[in-house]
Amino acid sequence: MLRYSAVSLSRNPVPLPVTTMNTPLGRNAQHLEWLCERFDLGRPRGEPIAVAGGFHHRMWRLDTGAGAFAIKQLADDVDVCDVATRTRLNATESVAAAFAALGIPALASLCRDGEHLQVLDGGGYLVFPWTDWRARDRNAIEPCHARCVARILARMHGADLQVAGLAGPATWPLTAARLTDLLELAQRRNVREADHLRGRVDDILAVVERQASAQSVLSARSVVSHGDLDHKNVLWGPDGEPLLIDWESARPINPTYELLLEALDWSGIAANFEVAPFDNFLSAYVREGGEIDAAAVPAAFDAILGAWVNWMLYNVGRAAGVEDLRQRAIGTEQIDLAVSALLHLERNIPRLKDIAGRHARQRPRELRRV
Repeated sequence: MLRYSAVSLSRNPVPLPVTTMNTPLGRNAQHLEWLCERFDLGRPRGEPIAVAGGFHHRMWRLDTGAGAFAIKQLADDVDVCDVATRTRLNATESVAAAFAALGIPALASLCRDGEHLQVLDGGGYLVFPWTDWRARDRNAIEPCHARCVARILARMHGADLQVAGLAGPATWPLTAARLTDLLELAQRRNVREADHLRGRVDDILAVVERQASAQSVLSARSVVSHGDLDHKNVLWGPDGEPLLIDWESARPINPTYELLLEALDWSGIAANFEVAPFDNFLSAYVREGGEIDAAAVPAAFDAILGAWVNWMLYNVGRAAGVEDLRQRAIGTEQIDLAVSALLHLERNIPRLKDIAGRHARQRPRELRRV
C-alpha cells in the first residue's frame, strides 16, 4: 500500500534504487560490541541471528546476559548521515515512546542521551526489547482484532500529541509524464499487468489529477499518528493483547484519511474484501470517541485511490528497474495486490462513502482518557 514506510503506499521514490546492505551485523563485531556497550545490553550469548522483519531493513535477534533484543539494521539507501533523516527517525521513535507513556501499546526503541538512532560508519541501528508476539496473517484476522485496532486509532487521534522533527504530510510524487514513462518501461520489461495498466491509463491519470485538490482538503486538519497501522505492524500476545510496532512512518496525518485507509486494510481491500468489516471498523472507532469529518470523506477516498496508484507504480519501477531478483519478485507481487485493491475500490467507493457519511453523522461519546 501507499503509506510512508519501507513498504507502504505513500513512499515517494519511483523506481526503487538498488539496495546494497551494509555489512550484516552478524559479521560486524565492532558494531555489535559498541551497541551492547551503548545500551548496557550485557555480553552477547552467541552471534546475532537474522530474523524476518519486513521488505527493506535487516532485523536481528541478540541474546545477552541482560535479556533478548531486536536490532533493526537500516538499509543503506537510508542516508543516516543526513541531519534531517536522523532527526526524523529519532522523532518517529519519540512518537512511539510518547504514545506508550499515554497507555497506547506501542513498542519504542531504546534511547540513550536523547538518541534512539545509532549511527556507526554510515550505518543506522535501532535497538528494541525482544518480543515473541507475532503479527497475524491477513487471512487470520478476526473481527475482534480489527475492532481493537480501530479503538486504538481513536485514542491516538484524540491524544493531541506534539512531537518536533517529524516529516510533514505527504506530497504527491507523480506526474502524467512520469506515469507514461513508467508504463512504457513496464511494457518493455514485460512486467505483469503492464498491458492492463496501459489499457486503464486514462482512469489512472484521472486519479493523479485529483490529488492536488484532495491534499488541499485533507491538509486542513492533522494529528500525529502511526501512519502505517496495517496488519503487519500490529503484534498480538497470547491473550489477544496488541502491540504496535514500526513507527518509521509516524507523522502528522489527516485523521479521517488514516481511519478510512486502515479500515479498508483491516477489511481486506487487497484480498477478499467485504463491506461489513469496514462498517464495523468505523463503528468501533466512533464508539471509542473518534470523530469522522464528513467534509473530508470524498477527499480521503480520492487520496486513498492515489495512494494505491502510487504504490502500484512504485512497484512497477521496482519490478522493472532493479537487478535484485528478490526486489523484482516483491514488486511483481505488490503490483498484483495494488491492482486488486484498486478494482475493489472502483466497485465499492459509492457504498463506502455512504457508510462513512452515516458514521460521520453519529455523535461520538466523550473520548476516554488515553
